[in-house]
Amino acid sequence: MIDLSSKFVRELIPFMKGINRRIDQTMLKYDRSFKDYEAFVEESEKYGFRSLVVPSVVVGYVASITKTPVTGVIGFPYGYFPTKVKEYEIKQVANSGGNEVDVVINLINVKSGNYVDVEEEIKSMVKVVRELGLGIKVILETSVLTDEELVKVTGAAVKAGVDFVKTNSGYGPRGATLRDIYIMKSVVEGTGVGVKAAGGIRTALDAASFIKAGADVIGASSGIKIVKEASDFLKT
Repeated sequence: MIDLSSKFVRELIPFMKGINRRIDQTMLKYDRSFKDYEAFVEESEKYGFRSLVVPSVVVGYVASITKTPVTGVIGFPYGYFPTKVKEYEIKQVANSGGNEVDVVINLINVKSGNYVDVEEEIKSMVKVVRELGLGIKVILETSVLTDEELVKVTGAAVKAGVDFVKTNSGYGPRGATLRDIYIMKSVVEGTGVGVKAAGGIRTALDAASFIKAGADVIGASSGIKIVKEASDFLKT
């Protein structure tokens, strides 16, 4: 049982207010059918999430059956696709009725220290999304980065003009950590770039902890559970 009288819990409860509007409700499993996506939309629609995040190939289908904004993932999950391929995938999301893209960057360039190339890749994709009227988050995959790499790649993303930097794809060796958020927030502070925490966030306390640490958006496949838990906490 959670001790509702504990200082830790009481400090987190205020960050649960309106939490649904911060959540990108996500389904990115590769073993799902169109019927599963129908159920996903039907279950999610009533909660007023910030967006529904799905594979680019089902953006059109999901957009046709939901009123919630739709985000498509690009270069997912490992990011090692040519930039032109990612740009094409971005255009497909736009043409299918998507509103935003979450793009996995080329991590090989990051691990090689090629931050000029990292920035150029992101700039090219930002140019495309601006022309198409989409929003863009870049997935940095913090689970495989050192602190130094995370600082540098976050800085490159900010210079390239993204809307958000995002922690993880959910396919790396670990999920998001509060340390990730502190580091990313320290780099984006005052730039207007937001931070999205994603990867392993499954409870209202998890989500509130990340929001308190500075996350603007929460990516989760457990969005409904998080909202229900938050509602219960707010009633206490």
